Amino acid sequence: MDKVSICHACGRTIDSAWNFCPMCGTVAASGDLLPGALDSVFEQIEATRPERAATRIARMENELGELEKELSLLIAGNSAL
Repeated sequence: MDKVSICHACGRTIDSAWNFCPMCGTVAASGDLLPGALDSVFEQIEATRPERAATRIARMENELGELEKELSLLIAGNSAL
């Protein structure tokens, strides 16, 4: 496959030279659709990146708080000996 397209019906990658998608049989769209499809995917990823980062940081802060509590209990238990 030299150039590829994405089937607009099933979303699979197909050879641009094919007139029909071998997976679903839909008539292949003319032109190379892969760059446009990839651009929209990357735009969606970039749009959700800040939210995902904030969620991940909040989860890490919660886990750190739990670890600090466990460490405090461990230290308190050892000093009682």
